[in-house]
This record gives sequence, C-alpha cells and structure tokens, in this order.
Amino acid sequence: MARYLLEAGDYGLVRFAVSPLTELGNSLRALRSPASYPLQAPWYAEVCRVRDQLPLDVLSGLIGPNFDTPDLFNPRAGVPLTIEAQLEYLRDQDLRVLASDIEFAVGGVPRGLAVRGRFGDQLADALAAYWRSAFQPHWPRMRAILDADLARRARSLASVGVIETLNGCGPGISAGPTSITARILGRGDDELTLYTRGRPLFVVPSLFTLSSSTPLGDSDPLVSYQATDQRLMWTDTVVGPGKAGPLSRHRLRYLRALGAGQSTTALAARFGVSPSAANQSLRSMAAQGLVRARRDGKTVIYERTPLGDQLAELA
Repeated sequence: MARYLLEAGDYGLVRFAVSPLTELGNSLRALRSPASYPLQAPWYAEVCRVRDQLPLDVLSGLIGPNFDTPDLFNPRAGVPLTIEAQLEYLRDQDLRVLASDIEFAVGGVPRGLAVRGRFGDQLADALAAYWRSAFQPHWPRMRAILDADLARRARSLASVGVIETLNGCGPGISAGPTSITARILGRGDDELTLYTRGRPLFVVPSLFTLSSSTPLGDSDPLVSYQATDQRLMWTDTVVGPGKAGPLSRHRLRYLRALGAGQSTTALAARFGVSPSAANQSLRSMAAQGLVRARRDGKTVIYERTPLGDQLAELA
C-alpha cells in the first residue's frame, strides 16, 4: 500500500492524463505474465507474432520479481505526454540517475544495456523499437479506451469533484481530505509514504494495471489505475451475415452514419428500418460506450463517443 500525503491546495494540481511511456512500462507486466491480463490476450498474441523484433534482453531487465518497474516510465511535469517527447527526455538524463533508478526497482541494469555515456540513447532506442513493433499498430485502439475513461472522469469531476472522482477509479484507490491511498498488488502489508509537496499529481488510466500503482521513490507524483471498459478494445470484429457479433454489420453502418449526431427517426429512415429497431441497436451501442444520447429540445440525438469514433475508423 502506498499513501500520498497532500498539502493544502494539492488537490488542485491533480491531473488526469494518458501517458504513453507509462503504458509502455506497465505492459512489461503482461509480457512477464500474460495469463494475469486476460483482457489483453489479443494484444499479447499480436506481440508474439513480432517477438523477434523486440529487444527482449533490455525489456526483461526493466521489470522486477514483484512486477516493479523503474520510475523512468512515469510522466514528468513539463514533458509533453507523447511517446516522442517522453523518449527524448530519457535520452537527456544522466547515466547515473537512470542506472540507479533501474537498479532500485529491478536489482540490476539489464545485460542489453552497456553502462557508458550513451546509456540514455540505448535505453530510448530499445523502448522506441518496442513501441514501433508492439504498440504503434494497436495504439489507436488502446488510446480510444483510455480517452473514454478520461471522458468519464471529466464528467465526474464536473459533477462531484476530485475526491469522489478518485474514489470512483476502482477499489485500488481511496482518497480523503489529506491523502490518496493506492493498494498495490503483491506488496502485502508493506506501507510506502509519499509526498506531493506542491507538485502536480498525475492520475493515469492503464490497460496493464490490475489494481493501482505508484512510484517507488520520490519521482514526480503518480497514481495509475485500471482503465474501465477494456473488453471493448477488441470488440470491433465485423462478422458474416446471420451471425451474432459484438459489432454487426448493420450496427457498424449506424456507427459510421451518426457523424456529428442523428436522431433515431432520421437513422431509421436512412436505412429503411423501423424506429424501434434502430433505437434498440443504438441503446445496445450506448451500453458498450460507443455512442451517447443528448437532448435537443424534444428530440434525442445519438452521437459517437471517442471510442465510437476510433472504431468507426478502424473497422
């Protein structure tokens, strides 16, 4: 268990965000133990296809026996949350700082990295290769799920505030007036006390966190939690006629036709079906997080969510 102790005003510095580099580091857990992440089994199967392109000698040395990863994967204040900017930041870091961070988390520096002047470049090159082969082809799907989770948190922040929003991020996180507690699997009864000290605290959804996680040391504050609706990531398969599928052909047509928004009546008229049939499909897609309803006077308008936008483009 890890507990952040907050100073007055620190809740105003909480920032919900997606961090590609953090997700890259968290995914090493699934490489180590794929059975622990059944919702990402399709991703792992795709990674196995490109296994010979991965710098496994480096990657295997960046995760400890308790599934700890170095704090170098965590977002940093002032560094844009793009994989390019985050990797560039690593290139500029001092050799001793990076090596110490890895040794603290893992117990030693990976054999694939020679401890010399270009250590940061070697590390960034290895992670860039991992990103290109294992993440870049699937990042639109991943990002859609993570962005949909952030949209949910934004609505919660507007309605109930930051403490209740944090308490809604799953059983691994609990927040009170002066602290945020993360329950970390595998840590048993160990307690780690961390301090925000007026620094921004990143709250990051992840596809590769089973409960929650925090830095091991005095890194920039971070709490990572399990993203919701992960089952939707691989449900854009279009199946043949007469077979029931997660996203059938007619629902895919509806999803693409919605554009900036359509009423049930307009959608039904466009495809020559009854309003009740169109409404049933739209409600089903709304339950999947693909569309949402809003009122325009007496008319209900359905529009795509960020996840729906991604699946409409990918499918």
